[in-house]
Amino acid sequence: MTGARVNRPHRDEGVAMRPSRFLLGAMFAFACVAGASVFQCVLAHAQHAGDAAVACAATLAALGLASYRWMRAQPSAISLHSDGLTIRSRTGEMRHMRIAGCAQWSGRLLALTLLDARGRRDTLVVAADSVDADTFRQLSVQARRAAASHL
Repeated sequence: MTGARVNRPHRDEGVAMRPSRFLLGAMFAFACVAGASVFQCVLAHAQHAGDAAVACAATLAALGLASYRWMRAQPSAISLHSDGLTIRSRTGEMRHMRIAGCAQWSGRLLALTLLDARGRRDTLVVAADSVDADTFRQLSVQARRAAASHL
């Protein structure tokens, strides 16, 4: 893959974001732990495995649907700029956002707080395996600089 600052024939497409295996695994593990917890709590209260299984299934279905909707809402591409970034949704809508803050977990995950032109906040979670290494590095440096200017 190419980096974020390399000249491309179509500059407005940006860097494509792939589905992150890391985030998919984390969401699956969370859903399993939450389902098992609900099963154990309902089983202790109701003393019937059928009721606990129904509650567990409902929990897994709700968390699975929420995870699916969250993954579909993730942008399909991002473009880095000196004053922020442009997010391209799956429907083709493009939004220019300014980075207002960030949190970074090792070299694996970057959570960005973004501001649009109207001042509304949005959060973008970027896993290291969803973009190429050069883009992730540039994005994390840009995010740290932007977050430091707001402190």
